Amino acid sequence: MILNVWFAVKKPSSQHIKEYPYQGLNPVNQEQLVIENKEQVYDILMQCYNEATEKGFDVGEALYEQHFFFADTSKIYDIDAQNLIKKYIFCENFKCPPYPSLQETPAQLIDDFLLIKREIQKASKEDK
Repeated sequence: MILNVWFAVKKPSSQHIKEYPYQGLNPVNQEQLVIENKEQVYDILMQCYNEATEKGFDVGEALYEQHFFFADTSKIYDIDAQNLIKKYIFCENFKCPPYPSLQETPAQLIDDFLLIKREIQKASKEDK
Protein backbone atom coordinates (compact mmCIF):
# COMPACT_ATOMS: atom_id res chain seq x y z
CA MET A 1 0.00 0.00 0.00
CA ILE A 2 2.77 2.44 0.95
CA LEU A 3 4.41 2.24 -2.46
CA ASN A 4 1.08 2.72 -4.22
CA VAL A 5 0.44 5.92 -2.24
CA TRP A 6 3.77 7.24 -3.54
CA PHE A 7 2.71 6.20 -7.07
CA ALA A 8 -0.53 8.15 -6.62
CA VAL A 9 1.32 11.29 -5.49
CA LYS A 10 4.37 11.12 -7.76
CA LYS A 11 2.69 9.67 -10.87
CA PRO A 12 5.85 8.03 -12.27
CA SER A 13 6.15 7.53 -16.01
CA SER A 14 5.55 4.00 -17.25
CA GLN A 15 7.06 4.60 -20.66
CA HIS A 16 9.80 2.00 -20.11
CA ILE A 17 7.69 -1.17 -20.00
CA LYS A 18 9.81 -4.18 -19.10
CA GLU A 19 8.90 -7.71 -20.12
CA TYR A 20 10.16 -10.69 -18.11
CA PRO A 21 12.96 -11.65 -18.07
CA TYR A 22 14.93 -8.40 -17.90
CA GLN A 23 18.12 -7.07 -16.32
CA GLY A 24 17.87 -5.30 -12.98
CA LEU A 25 19.90 -4.22 -10.00
CA ASN A 26 19.19 -5.22 -6.43
CA PRO A 27 19.84 -1.91 -4.64
CA VAL A 28 20.35 -3.61 -1.28
CA ASN A 29 23.38 -5.70 -2.26
CA GLN A 30 24.27 -3.92 -5.54
CA GLU A 31 23.94 -7.23 -7.40
CA GLN A 32 23.08 -7.27 -11.12
CA LEU A 33 20.46 -9.92 -11.78
CA VAL A 34 17.90 -11.17 -14.24
CA ILE A 35 14.36 -10.48 -13.03
CA GLU A 36 12.26 -13.50 -14.00
CA ASN A 37 8.85 -12.74 -12.43
CA LYS A 38 6.76 -10.57 -10.12
CA GLU A 39 7.55 -12.75 -7.09
CA GLN A 40 11.23 -11.91 -7.51
CA VAL A 41 10.33 -8.20 -7.67
CA TYR A 42 8.34 -8.49 -4.44
CA ASP A 43 11.23 -10.35 -2.79
CA ILE A 44 13.58 -7.46 -3.62
CA LEU A 45 10.97 -4.95 -2.41
CA MET A 46 10.92 -6.82 0.93
CA GLN A 47 14.71 -6.62 1.10
CA CYS A 48 14.46 -2.87 0.47
CA TYR A 49 11.74 -2.57 3.12
CA ASN A 50 13.85 -4.46 5.67
CA GLU A 51 16.92 -2.35 4.90
CA ALA A 52 14.93 0.90 5.21
CA THR A 53 13.45 -0.08 8.58
CA GLU A 54 16.79 -1.37 9.93
CA LYS A 55 18.65 1.80 8.91
CA GLY A 56 15.89 4.22 9.90
CA PHE A 57 15.07 5.47 6.39
CA ASP A 58 11.59 6.55 5.38
CA VAL A 59 10.11 3.31 4.02
CA GLY A 60 7.81 4.88 1.44
CA GLU A 61 10.50 7.09 -0.02
CA ALA A 62 13.05 4.27 -0.02
CA LEU A 63 10.73 1.82 -1.78
CA TYR A 64 9.70 4.42 -4.32
CA GLU A 65 13.24 5.50 -5.18
CA GLN A 66 14.71 2.00 -5.22
CA HIS A 67 11.98 0.27 -7.23
CA PHE A 68 13.20 1.95 -10.43
CA PHE A 69 16.37 -0.22 -10.32
CA PHE A 70 14.54 -3.53 -10.64
CA ALA A 71 10.81 -3.12 -11.23
CA ASP A 72 8.43 -1.92 -13.89
CA THR A 73 6.03 0.45 -12.09
CA SER A 74 3.08 -0.74 -14.19
CA LYS A 75 3.56 -4.32 -13.00
CA ILE A 76 3.40 -3.47 -9.28
CA TYR A 77 0.77 -0.73 -9.56
CA ASP A 78 -2.19 -2.09 -7.56
CA ILE A 79 -5.63 -1.04 -8.84
CA ASP A 80 -7.37 -1.97 -5.57
CA ALA A 81 -4.90 0.13 -3.59
CA GLN A 82 -5.35 3.03 -6.02
CA ASN A 83 -9.15 2.81 -5.63
CA LEU A 84 -8.79 2.89 -1.84
CA ILE A 85 -6.52 5.94 -2.14
CA LYS A 86 -9.16 7.64 -4.33
CA LYS A 87 -11.81 6.82 -1.74
CA TYR A 88 -9.64 8.40 0.96
CA ILE A 89 -9.01 11.52 -1.15
CA PHE A 90 -12.73 11.85 -1.92
CA CYS A 91 -13.66 11.55 1.76
CA GLU A 92 -10.94 14.02 2.73
CA ASN A 93 -11.77 16.60 0.05
CA PHE A 94 -15.52 16.49 0.51
CA LYS A 95 -15.44 16.05 4.30
CA CYS A 96 -17.63 12.97 4.20
CA PRO A 97 -17.04 9.81 6.19
CA PRO A 98 -16.79 6.49 4.36
CA TYR A 99 -19.45 4.98 6.67
CA PRO A 100 -22.40 6.48 8.56
CA SER A 101 -20.61 6.21 11.92
CA LEU A 102 -17.24 5.42 13.46
CA GLN A 103 -18.72 2.26 14.99
CA GLU A 104 -19.70 1.01 11.52
CA THR A 105 -16.31 1.81 9.98
CA PRO A 106 -14.11 -1.30 9.76
CA ALA A 107 -10.91 -1.03 11.80
CA GLN A 108 -8.86 -2.05 8.75
CA LEU A 109 -10.26 0.89 6.76
CA ILE A 110 -9.34 3.27 9.58
CA ASP A 111 -5.79 1.85 9.62
CA ASP A 112 -5.56 2.10 5.82
CA PHE A 113 -6.81 5.70 5.79
CA LEU A 114 -4.30 6.70 8.48
CA LEU A 115 -1.47 5.09 6.51
CA ILE A 116 -2.61 6.77 3.28
CA LYS A 117 -2.84 10.17 4.97
CA ARG A 118 0.65 9.82 6.48
CA GLU A 119 2.24 8.68 3.22
CA ILE A 120 0.54 11.38 1.14
CA GLN A 121 1.92 13.98 3.54
CA LYS A 122 5.43 12.51 3.30
CA ALA A 123 5.38 12.12 -0.48
CA SER A 124 3.96 15.61 -0.98
CA LYS A 125 6.52 17.13 1.38
CA GLU A 126 9.32 15.34 -0.50
CA ASP A 127 8.08 16.99 -3.73
CA LYS A 128 8.64 20.51 -2.32
